[in-house]
Amino acid sequence: MSIWKNKQTDTTDTDKSTRATEVDLQGLIQLRYQSSHLSLGSQRKAFSSLSGNYSSPFKGRGLNFDEVRPYQPGDDIRNIDWNVTARTDKVHTKVFQEERERPVFIIVDLSSSMYFGTRHCLKSVTAAKAAALFAWDGADNNNRIGGLVFNETSHMEMRPKGGHRGVLRFLKLLSDFHNKNHNKSHSQATQSNTEALNTELLFARIQKVIHPGSIILFASDFIQMNEACLKHIRYIARHNDLLITHIFDSLETQLPPPGQYGISNGLQHQSIDTRDNALRDSFHELFQTKMNEIEQFCIKNRIHLINLATHDKVADQFLAALGKDQSVRRIARSRH
Repeated sequence: MSIWKNKQTDTTDTDKSTRATEVDLQGLIQLRYQSSHLSLGSQRKAFSSLSGNYSSPFKGRGLNFDEVRPYQPGDDIRNIDWNVTARTDKVHTKVFQEERERPVFIIVDLSSSMYFGTRHCLKSVTAAKAAALFAWDGADNNNRIGGLVFNETSHMEMRPKGGHRGVLRFLKLLSDFHNKNHNKSHSQATQSNTEALNTELLFARIQKVIHPGSIILFASDFIQMNEACLKHIRYIARHNDLLITHIFDSLETQLPPPGQYGISNGLQHQSIDTRDNALRDSFHELFQTKMNEIEQFCIKNRIHLINLATHDKVADQFLAALGKDQSVRRIARSRH
Protein backbone atom coordinates (compact mmCIF):
# COMPACT_ATOMS: atom_id res chain seq x y z
CA MET A 1 0.00 0.00 0.00
CA SER A 2 1.21 3.49 -0.73
CA ILE A 3 0.20 6.96 0.36
CA TRP A 4 1.09 10.34 -1.04
CA LYS A 5 0.30 14.05 -0.80
CA ASN A 6 1.72 16.46 -3.37
CA LYS A 7 5.07 14.72 -3.38
CA GLN A 8 6.26 11.14 -3.19
CA THR A 9 6.99 9.71 0.22
CA ASP A 10 10.71 9.73 1.01
CA THR A 11 11.91 6.14 1.27
CA THR A 12 15.63 6.86 1.22
CA ASP A 13 17.37 4.16 3.19
CA THR A 14 20.24 5.62 5.15
CA ASP A 15 21.11 2.20 6.57
CA LYS A 16 23.35 0.46 4.04
CA SER A 17 22.29 -3.00 5.24
CA THR A 18 19.17 -3.02 3.05
CA ARG A 19 17.38 -1.12 0.38
CA ALA A 20 13.97 0.34 1.19
CA THR A 21 11.77 -2.26 -0.50
CA GLU A 22 13.95 -5.34 -1.04
CA VAL A 23 15.98 -7.57 1.23
CA ASP A 24 19.66 -7.30 0.38
CA LEU A 25 21.38 -10.61 1.20
CA GLN A 26 24.80 -9.00 1.51
CA GLY A 27 23.33 -6.45 3.91
CA LEU A 28 21.96 -9.23 6.11
CA ILE A 29 25.36 -10.90 6.09
CA GLN A 30 26.99 -7.63 7.16
CA LEU A 31 24.77 -7.55 10.25
CA ARG A 32 26.97 -10.33 11.60
CA TYR A 33 29.33 -7.66 12.89
CA GLN A 34 26.56 -5.90 14.82
CA SER A 35 25.33 -9.07 16.54
CA SER A 36 28.45 -9.55 18.67
CA HIS A 37 27.10 -7.24 21.39
CA LEU A 38 23.89 -9.23 21.85
CA SER A 39 23.31 -12.14 24.20
CA LEU A 40 20.92 -15.04 23.71
CA GLY A 41 22.35 -17.08 26.59
CA SER A 42 19.73 -18.65 28.85
CA GLN A 43 21.38 -17.11 31.92
CA ARG A 44 20.07 -13.64 31.21
CA LYS A 45 17.00 -12.15 32.83
CA ALA A 46 13.73 -12.15 30.95
CA PHE A 47 12.53 -8.81 29.70
CA SER A 48 9.03 -7.42 29.63
CA SER A 49 7.24 -4.86 27.52
CA LEU A 50 6.24 -3.15 30.78
CA SER A 51 9.11 -2.76 33.23
CA GLY A 52 8.56 -4.54 36.52
CA ASN A 53 5.74 -6.88 35.51
CA TYR A 54 7.90 -9.95 35.77
CA SER A 55 11.52 -10.93 35.82
CA SER A 56 12.62 -14.55 35.55
CA PRO A 57 15.36 -16.64 33.95
CA PHE A 58 14.73 -18.20 30.58
CA LYS A 59 12.74 -21.38 31.00
CA GLY A 60 15.71 -23.63 30.47
CA ARG A 61 13.89 -26.42 28.65
CA GLY A 62 17.22 -27.03 26.91
CA LEU A 63 18.97 -27.76 30.23
CA ASN A 64 20.31 -30.97 31.74
CA PHE A 65 19.40 -31.95 35.32
CA ASP A 66 22.34 -31.48 37.72
CA GLU A 67 21.24 -31.80 41.37
CA VAL A 68 18.63 -31.06 44.02
CA ARG A 69 19.38 -28.45 46.69
CA PRO A 70 17.41 -26.45 49.31
CA TYR A 71 15.21 -23.72 47.81
CA GLN A 72 16.69 -20.21 47.83
CA PRO A 73 14.83 -16.90 47.37
CA GLY A 74 14.70 -16.10 43.66
CA ASP A 75 14.66 -19.72 42.47
CA ASP A 76 12.08 -20.59 39.83
CA ILE A 77 9.15 -22.21 41.65
CA ARG A 78 8.51 -24.38 38.58
CA ASN A 79 11.72 -26.28 39.43
CA ILE A 80 10.65 -27.25 42.96
CA ASP A 81 11.14 -30.98 43.56
CA TRP A 82 7.93 -31.87 45.37
CA ASN A 83 8.98 -35.45 46.14
CA VAL A 84 12.12 -34.38 48.01
CA THR A 85 10.21 -31.51 49.61
CA ALA A 86 7.59 -33.93 50.97
CA ARG A 87 10.23 -36.36 52.26
CA THR A 88 12.38 -33.78 54.04
CA ASP A 89 9.63 -31.32 55.01
CA LYS A 90 11.85 -28.59 53.53
CA VAL A 91 11.46 -27.00 50.12
CA HIS A 92 14.02 -28.25 47.58
CA THR A 93 14.55 -27.21 44.01
CA LYS A 94 16.09 -28.88 40.99
CA VAL A 95 19.26 -27.34 39.55
CA PHE A 96 19.97 -27.60 35.83
CA GLN A 97 23.15 -27.23 33.84
CA GLU A 98 22.90 -25.36 30.56
CA GLU A 99 23.40 -27.40 27.43
CA ARG A 100 26.15 -26.18 25.14
CA GLU A 101 23.79 -26.04 22.20
CA ARG A 102 20.20 -24.91 21.89
CA PRO A 103 18.40 -24.78 18.55
CA VAL A 104 17.47 -21.30 17.35
CA PHE A 105 14.34 -21.15 15.20
CA ILE A 106 13.24 -17.98 13.39
CA ILE A 107 9.70 -17.44 12.07
CA VAL A 108 9.14 -14.48 9.73
CA ASP A 109 5.69 -13.34 8.65
CA LEU A 110 5.84 -12.05 5.06
CA SER A 111 2.12 -11.63 4.50
CA SER A 112 0.97 -8.84 2.18
CA SER A 113 0.48 -6.41 5.10
CA MET A 114 4.21 -6.70 5.84
CA TYR A 115 5.07 -5.21 2.44
CA PHE A 116 4.19 -1.74 3.66
CA GLY A 117 6.31 1.16 4.84
CA THR A 118 6.28 4.94 4.66
CA ARG A 119 9.61 5.69 6.33
CA HIS A 120 13.01 4.15 5.70
CA CYS A 121 11.88 0.66 4.58
CA LEU A 122 9.07 -1.87 4.46
CA LYS A 123 7.98 -3.77 7.55
CA SER A 124 9.13 -6.94 5.81
CA VAL A 125 12.65 -5.55 5.42
CA THR A 126 12.75 -4.59 9.11
CA ALA A 127 11.67 -8.12 10.00
CA ALA A 128 14.48 -9.55 7.85
CA LYS A 129 17.05 -7.40 9.68
CA ALA A 130 15.74 -8.60 13.04
CA ALA A 131 15.88 -12.21 11.86
CA ALA A 132 19.47 -11.80 10.65
CA LEU A 133 20.68 -10.28 13.93
CA PHE A 134 19.00 -13.04 15.90
CA ALA A 135 20.45 -15.74 13.65
CA TRP A 136 24.01 -14.42 13.80
CA ASP A 137 23.93 -14.13 17.57
CA GLY A 138 22.59 -17.66 17.84
CA ALA A 139 25.40 -18.99 15.65
CA ASP A 140 27.99 -17.09 17.70
CA ASN A 141 26.74 -19.05 20.71
CA ASN A 142 27.31 -22.34 18.86
CA ASN A 143 23.61 -22.98 18.30
CA ARG A 144 21.99 -24.57 15.27
CA ILE A 145 19.93 -22.16 13.15
CA GLY A 146 16.67 -22.95 11.40
CA GLY A 147 13.54 -21.13 10.44
CA LEU A 148 10.34 -20.69 8.50
CA VAL A 149 8.98 -17.86 6.36
CA PHE A 150 5.39 -17.64 5.17
CA ASN A 151 2.76 -15.51 3.48
CA GLU A 152 -0.93 -16.03 2.66
CA THR A 153 -0.30 -18.68 0.03
CA SER A 154 2.94 -20.51 0.75
CA HIS A 155 5.80 -21.11 3.15
CA MET A 156 9.40 -22.32 3.15
CA GLU A 157 11.20 -23.92 6.06
CA MET A 158 14.67 -25.03 7.03
CA ARG A 159 15.51 -27.47 9.79
CA PRO A 160 18.14 -26.18 12.25
CA LYS A 161 21.66 -26.53 10.91
CA GLY A 162 24.94 -25.83 12.62
CA GLY A 163 27.07 -22.73 12.69
CA HIS A 164 27.42 -19.83 10.31
CA ARG A 165 26.65 -22.08 7.36
CA GLY A 166 23.17 -22.56 8.79
CA VAL A 167 22.74 -18.78 9.07
CA LEU A 168 23.78 -18.23 5.47
CA ARG A 169 21.37 -20.87 4.21
CA PHE A 170 18.49 -19.36 6.16
CA LEU A 171 19.25 -15.79 5.08
CA LYS A 172 19.38 -16.93 1.46
CA LEU A 173 15.99 -18.62 1.87
CA LEU A 174 14.58 -15.49 3.56
CA SER A 175 15.85 -13.02 0.96
CA ASP A 176 14.76 -15.19 -1.98
CA PHE A 177 11.27 -15.69 -0.56
CA HIS A 178 10.88 -11.99 0.21
CA ASN A 179 12.08 -10.61 -3.11
CA LYS A 180 10.25 -13.23 -5.16
CA ASN A 181 6.94 -12.23 -3.59
CA HIS A 182 7.63 -8.50 -3.44
CA ASN A 183 6.55 -7.81 -7.00
CA LYS A 184 3.43 -9.97 -6.92
CA SER A 185 0.19 -8.08 -7.35
CA HIS A 186 -2.26 -7.75 -4.51
CA SER A 187 -4.69 -10.04 -6.29
CA GLN A 188 -2.07 -12.78 -6.42
CA ALA A 189 -1.21 -12.33 -2.76
CA THR A 190 -4.81 -12.62 -1.59
CA GLN A 191 -6.34 -15.64 -3.27
CA SER A 192 -9.61 -17.21 -2.24
CA ASN A 193 -9.92 -18.95 1.11
CA THR A 194 -9.75 -22.38 -0.53
CA GLU A 195 -6.38 -21.54 -2.10
CA ALA A 196 -4.95 -19.53 0.77
CA LEU A 197 -2.49 -21.03 3.23
CA ASN A 198 -4.16 -22.18 6.44
CA THR A 199 -2.18 -20.22 9.04
CA GLU A 200 -3.55 -22.28 11.91
CA LEU A 201 -2.32 -25.51 10.31
CA LEU A 202 1.00 -23.82 9.62
CA PHE A 203 1.52 -23.01 13.31
CA ALA A 204 0.44 -26.53 14.22
CA ARG A 205 3.22 -27.77 11.96
CA ILE A 206 5.70 -25.34 13.54
CA GLN A 207 4.95 -26.96 16.90
CA LYS A 208 6.07 -30.31 15.48
CA VAL A 209 9.17 -28.92 13.76
CA ILE A 210 10.51 -27.01 16.77
CA HIS A 211 12.48 -29.02 19.31
CA PRO A 212 11.37 -28.26 22.92
CA GLY A 213 13.91 -26.02 24.62
CA SER A 214 14.59 -23.97 21.50
CA ILE A 215 15.12 -20.22 21.37
CA ILE A 216 12.60 -18.71 18.96
CA LEU A 217 12.09 -15.37 17.24
CA PHE A 218 8.72 -14.58 15.68
CA ALA A 219 8.69 -11.37 13.61
CA SER A 220 5.26 -10.13 12.49
CA ASP A 221 2.92 -7.14 12.40
CA PHE A 222 0.20 -9.38 13.94
CA ILE A 223 -2.40 -8.20 11.44
CA GLN A 224 -3.03 -11.75 10.18
CA MET A 225 -2.99 -13.41 13.61
CA ASN A 226 -6.29 -14.78 14.91
CA GLU A 227 -7.22 -16.56 18.14
CA ALA A 228 -6.47 -19.98 16.63
CA CYS A 229 -2.91 -18.89 15.82
CA LEU A 230 -2.46 -17.32 19.26
CA LYS A 231 -3.42 -20.67 20.81
CA HIS A 232 -0.48 -22.32 19.06
CA ILE A 233 1.84 -19.47 19.99
CA ARG A 234 0.89 -19.99 23.65
CA TYR A 235 1.79 -23.66 23.36
CA ILE A 236 5.12 -22.86 21.71
CA ALA A 237 5.93 -20.36 24.47
CA ARG A 238 5.26 -22.94 27.20
CA HIS A 239 7.96 -25.27 25.88
CA ASN A 240 10.48 -22.80 24.45
CA ASP A 241 11.98 -19.35 24.94
CA LEU A 242 10.01 -17.12 22.60
CA LEU A 243 10.81 -13.56 21.56
CA ILE A 244 8.14 -11.73 19.57
CA THR A 245 9.21 -8.77 17.46
CA HIS A 246 6.15 -6.69 16.70
CA ILE A 247 6.82 -4.72 13.48
CA PHE A 248 4.89 -1.55 12.68
CA ASP A 249 5.11 1.60 10.59
CA SER A 250 4.72 5.10 12.00
CA LEU A 251 1.71 5.73 9.74
CA GLU A 252 -0.08 2.89 11.54
CA THR A 253 0.24 4.70 14.86
CA GLN A 254 -1.47 7.90 13.77
CA LEU A 255 -2.77 9.51 10.61
CA PRO A 256 -0.60 12.05 8.75
CA PRO A 257 -1.16 15.81 9.22
CA PRO A 258 -4.69 17.06 8.41
CA GLY A 259 -5.37 17.04 4.68
CA GLN A 260 -6.73 15.08 1.72
CA TYR A 261 -4.69 11.97 0.89
CA GLY A 262 -4.82 9.33 -1.79
CA ILE A 263 -4.20 5.71 -0.80
CA SER A 264 -3.73 2.64 -2.97
CA ASN A 265 -2.99 -1.05 -2.65
CA GLY A 266 -1.62 -1.13 -6.19
CA LEU A 267 -4.95 -1.96 -7.81
CA GLN A 268 -7.58 0.10 -6.03
CA HIS A 269 -7.50 3.81 -5.15
CA GLN A 270 -9.33 5.74 -2.48
CA SER A 271 -9.02 9.08 -0.74
CA ILE A 272 -9.03 9.82 2.96
CA ASP A 273 -9.66 13.10 4.75
CA THR A 274 -7.49 13.32 7.88
CA ARG A 275 -8.95 16.69 8.93
CA ASP A 276 -11.62 14.85 10.91
CA ASN A 277 -10.41 14.94 14.53
CA ALA A 278 -12.74 12.13 15.56
CA LEU A 279 -11.29 9.94 12.81
CA ARG A 280 -7.74 10.80 13.90
CA ASP A 281 -8.46 9.95 17.53
CA SER A 282 -10.22 6.71 16.61
CA PHE A 283 -7.33 5.66 14.36
CA HIS A 284 -4.75 6.24 17.09
CA GLU A 285 -6.83 4.51 19.74
CA LEU A 286 -7.25 1.48 17.49
CA PHE A 287 -3.48 1.07 17.18
CA GLN A 288 -2.98 1.72 20.90
CA THR A 289 -5.50 -0.99 21.71
CA LYS A 290 -3.68 -3.43 19.45
CA MET A 291 -0.34 -2.62 21.11
CA ASN A 292 -1.81 -3.12 24.58
CA GLU A 293 -3.36 -6.45 23.57
CA ILE A 294 -0.04 -7.74 22.24
CA GLU A 295 1.81 -6.59 25.36
CA GLN A 296 -0.73 -8.18 27.70
CA PHE A 297 -0.67 -11.41 25.67
CA CYS A 298 3.11 -11.55 26.01
CA ILE A 299 3.10 -10.75 29.73
CA LYS A 300 0.44 -13.36 30.45
CA ASN A 301 2.29 -16.06 28.50
CA ARG A 302 5.80 -15.05 29.63
CA ILE A 303 6.82 -14.15 26.09
CA HIS A 304 9.55 -11.58 25.52
CA LEU A 305 8.56 -8.63 23.34
CA ILE A 306 10.30 -5.96 21.27
CA ASN A 307 8.21 -3.32 19.50
CA LEU A 308 10.08 -2.31 16.35
CA ALA A 309 9.17 0.54 13.99
CA THR A 310 10.33 0.58 10.37
CA HIS A 311 12.39 3.73 10.95
CA ASP A 312 14.16 2.28 14.02
CA LYS A 313 17.78 1.21 13.91
CA VAL A 314 17.19 -2.50 14.39
CA ALA A 315 20.59 -3.22 15.91
CA ASP A 316 20.16 -0.43 18.48
CA GLN A 317 16.71 -1.67 19.50
CA PHE A 318 17.95 -5.23 19.89
CA LEU A 319 20.98 -4.04 21.82
CA ALA A 320 18.70 -2.16 24.23
CA ALA A 321 16.79 -5.37 24.90
CA LEU A 322 19.48 -8.05 24.55
CA GLY A 323 22.72 -6.21 25.26
CA LYS A 324 25.35 -8.17 27.18
CA ASP A 325 26.40 -5.27 29.38
CA GLN A 326 23.04 -4.46 30.94
CA SER A 327 22.01 -6.22 34.14
CA VAL A 328 18.46 -4.91 33.91
CA ARG A 329 16.94 -4.83 30.44
CA ARG A 330 13.86 -3.01 29.37
CA ILE A 331 11.93 -3.59 26.19
CA ALA A 332 12.86 -1.24 23.37
CA ARG A 333 9.62 0.55 22.63
CA SER A 334 8.65 3.06 19.98
CA ARG A 335 5.47 5.03 20.56
CA HIS A 336 4.34 7.87 18.35
